[in-house]
Amino acid sequence: MPEMIKVEDVSSRPREESVELFRKHINPGLVVLLEMGEYTAITPVHAEGAVITTQENKHILDFVSSYGALNLGHNHPQVLNAVQEVTENKRVDLSKELLSPYAAYLAHNLSQVTPADLNKFFFCNSGTEATEAALKLAARCFKGKRPQFIYAKNSLHGKTLGALSFTGAPRLREYFPLLPGFEVPFGKSEAIEKVLSDKENLEKIAGVILEPIQGEAGVIVPPAGYLQEVRAICDRYGVLLILDEIQTGMCRTGAMFACNHEQVIPDILVLAKSLGGGVASIGATICSEKVFATAYGNPHECLVQTSTFGGRSTACAAAMAALTVSVNEDLAERAARLGKKMLADLRKIQKKHPGWIREVRGRGLMLGIEFDENILKQAKSYLPLHIPGLKTVLREHLPGMVAAALLKQFGILGTLMLNNRSVLRVYPPLIIAEKDLDYFIRSLDALLAQGPKNLVKNRVNHALSSSGLKFITSWTGALTGTK
Repeated sequence: MPEMIKVEDVSSRPREESVELFRKHINPGLVVLLEMGEYTAITPVHAEGAVITTQENKHILDFVSSYGALNLGHNHPQVLNAVQEVTENKRVDLSKELLSPYAAYLAHNLSQVTPADLNKFFFCNSGTEATEAALKLAARCFKGKRPQFIYAKNSLHGKTLGALSFTGAPRLREYFPLLPGFEVPFGKSEAIEKVLSDKENLEKIAGVILEPIQGEAGVIVPPAGYLQEVRAICDRYGVLLILDEIQTGMCRTGAMFACNHEQVIPDILVLAKSLGGGVASIGATICSEKVFATAYGNPHECLVQTSTFGGRSTACAAAMAALTVSVNEDLAERAARLGKKMLADLRKIQKKHPGWIREVRGRGLMLGIEFDENILKQAKSYLPLHIPGLKTVLREHLPGMVAAALLKQFGILGTLMLNNRSVLRVYPPLIIAEKDLDYFIRSLDALLAQGPKNLVKNRVNHALSSSGLKFITSWTGALTGTK
């Protein structure tokens, strides 16, 4: 008989065992990366709200929110209760031949808060799948004659092939057979117009896909009026505007959707992450009746875009509960108020510790701290230059070192951005207590007060472990094109 581990035994198994199984069967490189920050030394056994409890009964404050998927924190009781209502009463969770009333009512509820006439929904399992559906929808509106899109540099819309084709992240794109498109700088509407004003280009382009605020680029907030200008340009040239609200949606930026800040109505809106309330995996592609009818306007096309697990009852019930909590507790107003205070507090720290921080930016509780790697010059005596590439690796991971120190010294979970490694992500759950936000500020203040020498010394000592040296070797090899 094959050896099977029981679900009820997982939480009591040795931490080292699960780490090694992850290394063996899933992603050994990720294990090495997390070992560098000492994240693998933690075994989470419980999570509630903004707090993760470890096997050693230590409490960790989550300031990552799984990249924005945990706006309601971990295991919100109303979301769990909604899922439990479906499972305990043995409702039909998955059947594609029988219409799900939960999907129907989720669509109704979402239509009450989406911009203007965006009232047609396709439910799927993730953000990248929702993006794929949006791209297909837009191309279908032009009967496939315009298969290309304009997208922004340093954007991230997903890692499946279509979404990745219009993602401006060179490290993610190389080696894959991507679709052609037009990359433009983010925040410069004139760059979009320049592409569209070329008749030859226009004949190929179905739409423009943008994040209202670029998340993985380092929380890049565009100039005021940018989205309005892009909306006008799309109208002028007859192309569709797709707004990716996967990270910014569900109140994260201080409004239900980030496009609400400029009263911009896209043709297609993409939503995921926090839609499932941190419990279910669900994404949504949302459009107007006009766009839907143009693309899928007759019964013969009703099966062109489907998803086996999309719109299942448990996921839709979780999303219904998450939306209800977000509206009833006015989390948009809370994110706006707390985010404004936190932004001001972080800028005080920036002034208090000159040389550490280039910029603090964001909106609501979607914030980024951009560090200045030149601060490491003050710690050069702790750089063992006999290890090839160590200096480069440390410069690439300054926010990662800060995050690792925050975790080890203060019990705060943080991480850097995927497309901009100079930025520390500050994405606390929107339900987080104000005292916990203050604790983060005090902890960061205390950490920077220790100076760069202390930070680098501790990180280098850990890097000299075998796993650290393995990571450094592989990282510098990737940077130089060698192994």
